[in-house]
Formats: sequence, structure tokens, C-alpha cells
Amino acid sequence: MLEQKSSYWLLSWASAQQLIALDDAGQRYSYSQWYQAVQQCYQHIQQQDGDTVLLYQPDGLQFSIWLIALALAGKHIVLSADGQPATLALAASHCDWQATQHFSCLEIAVSITAPPQLQLSLSPQCCVSFFTSGSSGTPKLIGKTLSQLLREVQTLQQQFAAQLQSATLVAGTVSGQHIYGLLFRLLWPLCANRPFYCQQLSYLEQWQALLQQHKVIFIASPAHLARFDDIAKLTANSASISAIFSSGGPLADEVPARYVEALGQAPIEVFGSTETGGIGFRQRQNSQNYWRAFAGVQLTSDERDALVLQSPHLPDQTPYQTEDKVQLLPDQCFILLGRLDRIVKLEEKRLSLPELEQFCQQSEWVNAAAALVLTQPKVQLALVLALSESGQLVLQTQGKLALNQLLKQHLLQRFERVLLPKRFRYLTALPYNAQGKLPRAQLEALFHHD
Repeated sequence: MLEQKSSYWLLSWASAQQLIALDDAGQRYSYSQWYQAVQQCYQHIQQQDGDTVLLYQPDGLQFSIWLIALALAGKHIVLSADGQPATLALAASHCDWQATQHFSCLEIAVSITAPPQLQLSLSPQCCVSFFTSGSSGTPKLIGKTLSQLLREVQTLQQQFAAQLQSATLVAGTVSGQHIYGLLFRLLWPLCANRPFYCQQLSYLEQWQALLQQHKVIFIASPAHLARFDDIAKLTANSASISAIFSSGGPLADEVPARYVEALGQAPIEVFGSTETGGIGFRQRQNSQNYWRAFAGVQLTSDERDALVLQSPHLPDQTPYQTEDKVQLLPDQCFILLGRLDRIVKLEEKRLSLPELEQFCQQSEWVNAAAALVLTQPKVQLALVLALSESGQLVLQTQGKLALNQLLKQHLLQRFERVLLPKRFRYLTALPYNAQGKLPRAQLEALFHHD
């Protein structure tokens, strides 16, 4: 369990044989094994030079071991957003060394002597940094103290523990490299003595297999939940679903109703960001679409109706200005009305349009780029490009499809495939107006006649 002491955070367990994690091969890992692996990893860390460490570990168990061992060693932990080469290189440029994926902290016997203590003391000043897209076009490194993250874990436990079944396995479709996955899929289970599933889920069949043997809390993204149009396959095992959480963007209106019909419960949607932490939540068992702020989060708005908050998940009590347009309601409830900046969500992954444009312009084929999200006939990312001489040559000699593919390969160095543009327009110059602006309507008009 998690307790806040005067100068440290205490993690404790009731039994050395308590289950901490389960992998896809059915291997069960006890607290005893996990504790010994953390100590082994800690010793390895102590032999390295430098205090800022890049952590990228797709496996949830290895990630949790590295995270806690680095925290025990007082390191500054930098989490790469994904495993793309350019993303890792960018993150590594801020770090002294990288926690290797090839160093196994679990090469220990299954039957192992119980550790001398069933608790760990963590410094509140340990820092964990996340990369997130900035409005300037360059990814920002957002630092959070361990205390901020653990206070948010306490908030989640306070808000939701009473409605969750005991001895529930936590499994997720989201990565622990992002704040939502880190908090919900790994830190909360560790701190609440709930076992977690090591591998990241992708398919409904994986949910089905887990439910046949366990009671499960699913940590999901809206994109996954929307894709599961055959969710009725889980109806027979719906009693084993303790809860479904969703964060990263609001669910389309028809999705909660589909889950209520098939499973008897809607997903619990959580609203927040890397910078702010959790702000509010909702569970649309009916048609109500408003959000409720978490305990301790105080909401106001400015003259633009942009949300302003004070929160225990922030570094201090200074009001934090967001770019989320809201309608405030009584009792700390609110309705979201959209973003006021150029950070967009695609497949629940946050993307800076300026960053995409700048990276595209680093290619030899492009002089200038303008990115926009089209909404008709469906939501798609589009690029309008002013080509260089070499880009014009490729277009003339190889055609548009070949140039599309070359640009996608360039963008894959930095962006995941789900963030690649779906539609392209090639020009000799971008259509700036007399005021030096790129009118959105004029950009959209380029795509009207496909």
C-alpha cells in the first residue's frame, strides 16, 4: 500500500508471495521476485555515471523494475514517448545514459528467499520527465516530481477504489511511457497492491482470454474502445470486468451506449494532460456528457472560456492556464468545448501540427509545409506542401504516390504510423494571403475535389 510520510513515500506489501505481475506466458511474479529484481537493477544503476537516465521499456514488468530502481537511486528519469529512432535520439540528447532493454533484472530463481523487508522508501523529489508536443513545434520535456505522480495515484484510489472488485488484474492497451499508462496501468496497481499484466494489449481476443481466468480492470484508449464494435463477445464474461478506463480524448457519443448494452457499464473517461495531471472524469451510463472534477481540483475560466485550474497534481497552488475551452457548471462540473491551440489528437495520440510541419521541411523534397486536420468526409490528417526542385523532379518523374511514400518514410523517423498524414497536396508555394496568413478555408478547399 502507499503512505505519505513526512519526508518520503512508503510502499508496502502484506506478503512476500503476493502476486505483482502476470505475463502472457502465464508466469506469475511475486513481490519477492520483483523486490529482488529491483535490488539487482539498483546495483547495476549505481555502477553507471550520470544522473539523468532515458527509460524505454515496452514490457510493463521490466519497466516497473527500472522505474522503481531508478527512483530509489535518486535519478532523473526521462521517458521516451515511443521507440521510433528519431524519438529515442531526441530523448537521449537530454540524458547521460539509457536503461538498456537487453539487461534483464529477472534472471533469478522462481523460488527465492523472501526479502528482509516488505516495504520500499521513495524520495518525493525524484523527477520523472515526459516528452509532449509543444505549441512551438518542438517537443517539450515536462518534468513531474514523484510526489505529484503519487498524489495522483492517491486521488485515483480515493475516487474509484470503492467500486472496484478486490484482487483485480490491471491490464491495458496503453503504454507506460505516457503519463496515463504510467499512472493507471503500473503505478496505481503497485501502490494499491493489485497485480498488473505485463504486456500491452491490442486485440479484443486478449481481453476475452484474460476474463476467462481473472477479474480485470482494463486501461484503454478511446481508439481501441471505438474499434471494438464486436464488444458483445465479452457479454458472457461481463461480471469479471471490474471497470474500463479511457483517457487521451473523449469517446464518440455512440461508444458508451454500446458498452452499456453489451457489458452493463460505460467506460470511465478521464480528462487531463501531462502538464496538469488528471482534471476530471465521467461515466456516461446515460446521455449526460458533463465531466466532474477530481477531489481537490478547483476550476475557473478566463475571458476566452479557457479552463484555469488549481490542483494537487500540479507543482504548487499557482493557477494553471489551459487551452481547453469549457462551460463551467455547478458542483465543479464542466462541459468540454474543444482546444484553442494547434495541438490535435489523432488515435488518442497528441500531435503538434507545427512539429510535423518543421520535421517535414527537413526533407530534401520540401521547402514549406502546412498541416491541418480535415473533418469531411472523415477525420484525417492532411499536408499541403511547397516542393523543392528535387521534390518537383520526383513528382514529375515518379508520380504523386511515390512522393507520398518517400515523405511518409521520412516522417516515420519521428512519428508513429498512426500519426502519418493520409492526404497530400503539392504546390510550388503555400497560399499565403496579404496578411501573411494561411487561411484554413483556402487550405481545406484544396481537398474538396478528390
